[in-house]
Amino acid sequence: MLYNTRMAQKPIIQVPDQILTTPCDKVRVFGDETKALAQDLVDTLNAAIKPQGAGLAAPQIGVTARVCVVRRFFADPAKPSQELHKDYALVNPKITSESGEFDIDWEGCLSIPNTYGRVKRSRKIKVMAFDEKGNVIKLKASGFFARVIQHELDHLDGVLFTSKVVGDVMTEEALDKLYEGVPTL
Repeated sequence: MLYNTRMAQKPIIQVPDQILTTPCDKVRVFGDETKALAQDLVDTLNAAIKPQGAGLAAPQIGVTARVCVVRRFFADPAKPSQELHKDYALVNPKITSESGEFDIDWEGCLSIPNTYGRVKRSRKIKVMAFDEKGNVIKLKASGFFARVIQHELDHLDGVLFTSKVVGDVMTEEALDKLYEGVPTL
């Protein structure tokens, strides 16, 4: 992997760029390039605020390496109004088990602006990967976090969520109209 090691926010690649449908190469050497790529993914994800992102894969910033960053959101009981998160850099990730239970829920993608669709995903998964330094990571994920991981792993395989949509693809405006008047929790 040849990668510029100067860390920074990168532009997010948009459809129809072919890199988004190209399967990524396995990372074979862990070093400064892998660390810089992981940091660039975090920096770029942090800059994505409208809409806010929950994960980002290397091809979304123009790199065909099996690296992604996923964000686990959680609440601090001491600060209930503050949304907190932890980022995980996953190198060469793979799902090692799935629960067999599925949810169909809405997804969007920073590489496909203003496009949303319902996608069937495993409710619970286990993942094995490496961090950017080459240390083994094992994660158990459920709900939204499991969905984010599966979405990002699809990117690494060259698969876009729009190819898995169950039903209609909608714009943000159409989605808002669909749920207009529905109380939120």
